[in-house]
Amino acid sequence: MAKQESELQKTDDFSFPKELSVPDTEMKSCILYGLPKCGKTTVLSTLPNCLIIDTENGSDKIAGLIKKVPQDKGPVGKMQWLDKFADELIKAGKPYDYVALDTFTEINEWAEWSGTYRYQNSVMGSSFNRELDTLGKPIKGGKLLNPGDANYQSVHNLAEGYGYRWSREDTLRMFDKYMKVANKCVFFVCHVEDKFVGGGDTRIKLKEEVAPKQIALTGKIKDVLPRKVDAVGYVYNDDGVIKVNFTGSEQRVGGNRCPHLRGYNDVLDWKKIFLKP
Repeated sequence: MAKQESELQKTDDFSFPKELSVPDTEMKSCILYGLPKCGKTTVLSTLPNCLIIDTENGSDKIAGLIKKVPQDKGPVGKMQWLDKFADELIKAGKPYDYVALDTFTEINEWAEWSGTYRYQNSVMGSSFNRELDTLGKPIKGGKLLNPGDANYQSVHNLAEGYGYRWSREDTLRMFDKYMKVANKCVFFVCHVEDKFVGGGDTRIKLKEEVAPKQIALTGKIKDVLPRKVDAVGYVYNDDGVIKVNFTGSEQRVGGNRCPHLRGYNDVLDWKKIFLKP
């Protein structure tokens, strides 16, 4: 113990700051969300040295640095692949300036099933998704049901919303890991909630408001993740011009930690968003 304390005293810095720190105004993390086919992937492909990780197999018509998540895997396998791929990016010395997870909404959906997998293999879940006895009750520690079985359930079906903890943990773990994989900025691309898609003046309303309820993420995640990034932007197509809205308030998700983007609601121009070349 004495040795450990001595080592701590040598490494810890308890000096008092005497000069003002110089703030880093560049955006290092961002949630971009918008309506389907509004141009999110297209505009990201124009960003130099930006790797787009395609989770939805929707980039065939895009020319860019694309890496597709293997489509022959199930949700659990895809989450495991993403986890390993993040390790490989870091191990390779972070070869990309920008990395975009397109979409993180899809990853959040996979987390429901990877969370289910973790729960049913935990001590607490020893009776969950198990074969039934003659009375129709799950056998504790019994054979696991196949995901295609009629009695197979999502962890979200647990009472009082307890199961959401398991998918939330997987979503946050993946989010935090990918925050570290790019030299300059990581983008978490999301959809708009289905109930806000289509109909009347939806596009006009979303141009003016950037609200957490609009982002297609599960439960508390849509409140937690916007607080973790430097900026949240709503991407929209205004008569063929791709624009982004970074404005926000206490009632809205959005806003940002980058002074030059405060109040920005204009053409999505990377030279205006990233000031350093």
